[in-house]
Amino acid sequence: MSKWLVVLSLVFGVSTSAHANLILNGSFENNDIRSNSWKAFTAGTVDGWSGTNMELWDNFQRLNAFDGSQYAELNANGNGGRYSIFQTFSTEAGNTYDVSFAYAARRSGESFQLDILSDTNSVLFSQVFDDHAIKSWSEFYGDFVAQTALTTIRFSTINTGTLGNFVDDIVVTAAPSFSASVSSVSVSEPASLAILLPLSALALIRRKRAK
Repeated sequence: MSKWLVVLSLVFGVSTSAHANLILNGSFENNDIRSNSWKAFTAGTVDGWSGTNMELWDNFQRLNAFDGSQYAELNANGNGGRYSIFQTFSTEAGNTYDVSFAYAARRSGESFQLDILSDTNSVLFSQVFDDHAIKSWSEFYGDFVAQTALTTIRFSTINTGTLGNFVDDIVVTAAPSFSASVSSVSVSEPASLAILLPLSALALIRRKRAK
């Protein structure tokens, strides 16, 4: 029986293992508060986050959390100025990272800015969000390439005052790796056909032979 030289270009290595979230307390659950309430926190007292004062809400005022039961309001109870929270996490220069989060408005006319910065303050990503619906979650998905061993994600209000700009479920993960390998092997004709045929077709052939 003749043999075919088959090029196996279907050997793809895609990492399917779960990638851990690099953000600590990205859903703001660690500082547990009473259900259906809110609480103001001074700067640096919310686990994982630095910056200005912030508020945590627990399924309050007809807005349930996007993830878990709590979320953050950037516009904290306080001086009524602009607010900013940030977190620094470990990265590897040259690697791509996925970022996602949910956001919602408390009232109309709100806006905030997302910045992702390298350890040398180079801007890796920046975007203003002014499209969020009132008490309804929207989702953002993006990516960036790290430049240094440490990277910072920062959320900053643009409108002043103490109302609005909810965020939740902040996630940063290493992007899945992808590789492809090509090799040549000599196989018999039936074996080569088995490689090219889908499994459903092979099952049909087996059923026909069994009759």
